[in-house]
Amino acid sequence: MRDKILFSGVAVIAVIVGALVFVSGRGTVSNGSPTVTDYRNATATAVPFTKLVQGTTSAVSDRTNYLITSPNQLSELWKMIDAHGTPPVVDFTTHAVLAVFAGKQPDASIAVAKIEDANERLVSIIITKPATACAQKAVVDSPYELVAVATTSLPLTHQDIPTTVNCPN
Repeated sequence: MRDKILFSGVAVIAVIVGALVFVSGRGTVSNGSPTVTDYRNATATAVPFTKLVQGTTSAVSDRTNYLITSPNQLSELWKMIDAHGTPPVVDFTTHAVLAVFAGKQPDASIAVAKIEDANERLVSIIITKPATACAQKAVVDSPYELVAVATTSLPLTHQDIPTTVNCPN
């Protein structure tokens, strides 16, 4: 039992460290935009990725990103979302999982729009919210998306792309 608790603690710490690396977004400014130096001067290459799961109910209440690099981390993350069944099989020797969370948001959605490599790996994330004049719904969701992508030695950074849609019916 003690080993199980210790193992779970180590897994949670690993997820937090991965999140801090991904969220810190080396090379970004506070608004989430990439810096003008190096990245825009380099030729960006599109990086293919595979959507694993997307949903609206998770235990993550703040806007955050996680970098998952092991099956144990993925299992811990799987418990934090409303996904059914077991986590997908990911070959973590060649791939990582990026998990993006919008936090507690009424009628919001989040999705990885594109991933590009240049001097760093830039993950572009679309966060869609209804217009501010919309009536807020009673239930607040916590949207998320998980994608698998080939591993890289490049530093990770992200940019949020906020979008607004008409009020839902």
